[in-house]
Amino acid sequence: MDKQKFILRKWKSGDAQAIVKHANNKNIAKFLRDSFPSPYTFVDASHWIQYANCGVNGVQLAIVVNEEVIGCVGVEIKDDVYRKSAELGYWLGEDYWNKGIMTKAVKQMVEYAFLNLNIVRLFAYVFEGNNASCRVLEKAGFILESIQKMAIYKNGKLKDQLIYAMVRLEEVK
Repeated sequence: MDKQKFILRKWKSGDAQAIVKHANNKNIAKFLRDSFPSPYTFVDASHWIQYANCGVNGVQLAIVVNEEVIGCVGVEIKDDVYRKSAELGYWLGEDYWNKGIMTKAVKQMVEYAFLNLNIVRLFAYVFEGNNASCRVLEKAGFILESIQKMAIYKNGKLKDQLIYAMVRLEEVK
């Protein structure tokens, strides 16, 4: 199996063109929230870089291969009674699918989140039909907690939403 080396790093202003190159893809957008633009423009990428680097409620990192951004992985800490939980999210350019990159990136983000953020639970939403994302999460140690029937409305269709989670057993303050 083809394995590629990658790094996770903060976003740079010069990343916008690579984001557009890989994110402007309906095969990616169909499994992400409508807040993920489609088509994905240079302006969208510039706004994302600015948001991702503010780090207000979590951490968003670029996935980089050969100095080119090919995707993103991040966690967003929730608030109120959910403040010990964080949502994991990610996307990867289609040219890099099935190379083991995303599973490793998710594992690295999980390790980082549990070591550096004051959380005990990570969770991820997966849209019905996104079997590759289910495999990524399962390989990274996440457990399917529930299936919410007809929970999302995407591209004119109602679909189920799967919730995967991982809980850290040590107590945090």
